[in-house]
Amino acid sequence: MTDTRYFDPSTDTSFADQVVLINGATGALGTATAQTLAARGATVILLGRKLDQLDRLADDINQRVLPEVPAEARGEPPVIQPVDFSGAAPEDYATLVDGIEQAYGRLDMLVHAMGTAGEIAPLAQADLMKFQESLHVNLTAPFALTRSAWPLLGQSDRPRVLFFTDRGTEAYGSAHDIAHAGVERMIRQWAAETPKVWITGFDPGAVNSRLRHARFPGELTEDRQPPCAVMPALLDWLEHGESGAIQRLEGTSEAT
Repeated sequence: MTDTRYFDPSTDTSFADQVVLINGATGALGTATAQTLAARGATVILLGRKLDQLDRLADDINQRVLPEVPAEARGEPPVIQPVDFSGAAPEDYATLVDGIEQAYGRLDMLVHAMGTAGEIAPLAQADLMKFQESLHVNLTAPFALTRSAWPLLGQSDRPRVLFFTDRGTEAYGSAHDIAHAGVERMIRQWAAETPKVWITGFDPGAVNSRLRHARFPGELTEDRQPPCAVMPALLDWLEHGESGAIQRLEGTSEAT
C-alpha cells in the first residue's frame, strides 16, 4: 500500500463530510488518493476491476488510516464497487450513480485515476481493436461516468471533478496519448459549459505504477516518483486550482 506517513491527519480534516468517488482506486495514484482523502475525513467510494484488490485497499483504510482521523471528522468506512468499464453499458453507469444517490444523496467529488496503457506501437501498425479499446477505457468510459454523475454532483455545495492526465509523447503513444489529449480538451469544454462544477486535470509526471511501467518498460524505477510524493501538490491543486486548467508537475522524466 502507498505510504501515507508524510502527513499528520490530525491537523488536516479538510475533506470531512465529503463523499468522494474514486474511479481506478486500486491503481498506484488511485490508492494514494483514496488513502490521502480518507485521512482528511472523506468518505471514499472505491471503483476498480478486481475485487480482491479493492478489499485490500478498503481494509487498509479501515485499519490503518481511519483510526488516525479525529472521530468528529472521520468519514464512513469505504465502500467498494467492482466495475469493468471496458464492457459497460449506459445503464451500468446509471445504476452505479443511482446507488450513490440512495446511500448519500449527493456526490462531492469524482476522481478519475483509471487507465490502460494499451498497445505501444506506431499508428501505422496499430491494431484497430486494441486502439478502440484503449480509447474507450481512457476517454469514453470516464466521460460516460462523469456525464452520469453530473446531476448528482449538482447536489453538492462544492462539486469537483479531477482527472489524472498524461502529457504523452511525440511518438508511439498510440491511443493512450490520443485519449489523454481528448481528456484535456474535454475538461476545458466542460468547464466552459458548466462553471458551477470545478473540473480539472492533474498530470503528475513520471510516477511509479504498473501503467507507467507498461508504457516505459526501459525506464529506471529510481527515475519515477512514488505516488505519495505527488499528494501534497494534488491537495494544493484541489484547494487552489483553476477550473478548466491542467496542472503539470515539473522536475520529472523527459519521457513523460
